[in-house]
Amino acid sequence: MSRLRLLVYAHTLTAAAHLVPAAALHAVLKPWVAAALSFVLWVLTATRLRTLARDPPRPRWVVRFWDEPIFCHWAACVFGLLLLVLAALCLGVVLVTGVSLPPAPFRPGRVGLSELGLLAYGAGFALSAWGTWGERRRLRVRTLEIPIAGLDPALDGLRVAHLSDLHIGGFDSVAEGRRWVDRANALTPDIVAVTGDLVTSGTHWYEDAAEVIGRLRGRRGVFVSLGNHDQWDAPKLVTLLERSGARVLRNAWQLVDAAEGAIVVAGLDDRYTKRDDLALTLDGRPPGVPTVLLAHYPESFSAAAGYGVALVLSGHTHGGQIGVPFFAERLHLGMLTRHASRGLYRRGASTLFVSAGLGTTGPPLRLGIPPEIALFILKSVGPRDGAGA
Repeated sequence: MSRLRLLVYAHTLTAAAHLVPAAALHAVLKPWVAAALSFVLWVLTATRLRTLARDPPRPRWVVRFWDEPIFCHWAACVFGLLLLVLAALCLGVVLVTGVSLPPAPFRPGRVGLSELGLLAYGAGFALSAWGTWGERRRLRVRTLEIPIAGLDPALDGLRVAHLSDLHIGGFDSVAEGRRWVDRANALTPDIVAVTGDLVTSGTHWYEDAAEVIGRLRGRRGVFVSLGNHDQWDAPKLVTLLERSGARVLRNAWQLVDAAEGAIVVAGLDDRYTKRDDLALTLDGRPPGVPTVLLAHYPESFSAAAGYGVALVLSGHTHGGQIGVPFFAERLHLGMLTRHASRGLYRRGASTLFVSAGLGTTGPPLRLGIPPEIALFILKSVGPRDGAGA
């Protein structure tokens, strides 16, 4: 979807969603005052929405006390609109089927459109406030044991920390990135894997992203692959990252070895810009040595499994980022894409893990899908024919 089309959809949704605060304000104010205030809110929200994709640097106090509340309001309008639509559908079912209604005051006629708008906006604001200032900061660490056929028994228990989709920028700041890094370093990983989307937009956050990545510590290295949001000036970003101590893998692999054994860490370049070349990425690997592949897009898993890759680490989806409360594992925005959304997937002896990521894109909120860091404990399960071929 082009950025222009996405912007048109967002502004259309924004205009429609502001019918909710208009109805809510009408419950406590005169109609013309409610309409005027709703119009002002729409203008302010639409104005800030126009700059969302560019993610320009702004003072932290502006982000905290203006930008985040504005997007919290925007999400409250959208959630409120969805709740009103759901209420209308339920009422339609009641009227068609003749099902008896609950006791007053919930009968039609006892609660008008203004009162429903107030309830819908209030519920929507509660959800969006939790998503903006609660769920978005509720960092989760997942620890998973992954069987790796062909892994040298001496490497049994190798620890790999996986971070993805940091989106360092106006909303997910360097300070937040340092918090994530501190949690990752506390896991004492042997290898740290970062699978792209280090920034949200533009090159003005590259130095901040490199500072965050430079704080990561892995006994055998920190490895990075790039995502679609990292392509504004990829060579510049790569230079800054490698200067900070990370190894950026763009259609390349590196043998991570020691006296007790070896494993291949490979990185696939960006799929969105068609720079990915899986055959080149995996060419020349030593036979019998298992491979961990960093690939921002989970779509690369099927082909990677065909090459005998043991473990593919991906991101991109944010796990859907916004899900239905209490049902977010199954009902989330990621359902609208063709990607595997999050978690573990297997194909033969190959395993894919899709991270829910750490930062956000679009509105700065998460709902039902907290940010996460994954720690993999690799377990040796014996030889594998053709591993690393």
